[in-house]
Amino acid sequence: MKVLVIAKVAHAINAAFCLSLGDDSQPTWDDAPEWQQKSAIAGVEMHLANPDATPEQSHESWLARKVADGWVYGEVKDAEKKTHPCCRPYDELPPEQKSKDYLFRATVHALKDLPDADEAAATAVAAALAKVPAGQAAPSAPAGPGKIVVVYIGRKPAYTDHLYGTGLSFTRGQERAMPADIARKFLRHPDMFEEGSAKAVADAPAQPDKVEDKDEDDDTTRQLAAAKKLEDESREKENRILDLKQQINIMTKDSLAEYAMTNYKQNLDKRKSVAELRQAVTGMIDQYGVV
Repeated sequence: MKVLVIAKVAHAINAAFCLSLGDDSQPTWDDAPEWQQKSAIAGVEMHLANPDATPEQSHESWLARKVADGWVYGEVKDAEKKTHPCCRPYDELPPEQKSKDYLFRATVHALKDLPDADEAAATAVAAALAKVPAGQAAPSAPAGPGKIVVVYIGRKPAYTDHLYGTGLSFTRGQERAMPADIARKFLRHPDMFEEGSAKAVADAPAQPDKVEDKDEDDDTTRQLAAAKKLEDESREKENRILDLKQQINIMTKDSLAEYAMTNYKQNLDKRKSVAELRQAVTGMIDQYGVV
């Protein structure tokens, strides 16, 4: 929950900053497309996991995800064509675009100590349990590792989750029994989801190798597994790019020239500074990916 709250705040600050520049194209969080929400959440998670990351590294992480998703440089941001004016090395960004990375990083660090909703709930239950007199029934704790039935009640006739990376698709009124930790994320949006009947979980097949959902043909488990596989592959690819860029930052001119020729068949002008050569190789990675 904390990550989502920070992402919403960062998005709102970015929209306000854009408005100060005369750019009123940034939608509110609720109206923002799923790819934009997911991008903000990924940026928050990156800074929480890497508290020493600089604004430049923030942009590199964002750019790596964009390139991995098929985005390229374009003068106009276009989600359909996947073009974005910031799909270029950090040093080539205009000052106002660099400012966005500073604001984003500052927002995450200012709010990083917010208590997580799930952790706060668990703490509250533990405190309540400690105060229960002997022989008195204790309050129920949040659902454990079992399953919770979630019903989609949103306005749209169909919905596919990209915000939390599950890839689960719903039609209005459809119920899915899913792991409690995932269900709680959906239930944070009462305008779109509500908890369904617990009977669906009780009626689920007991065999661990079968889909344990409300209907026998329900594919929740399979979709979750497929989404996790894609997420793991994407994270592994992003980590490879980040690791490679870190290696680039310590390479000598000769090493950089050899790397560019071996992997990208590009000749580097070694009369340039090592910083310029590193930037050139980094640009190759951003444009062509890891070879």
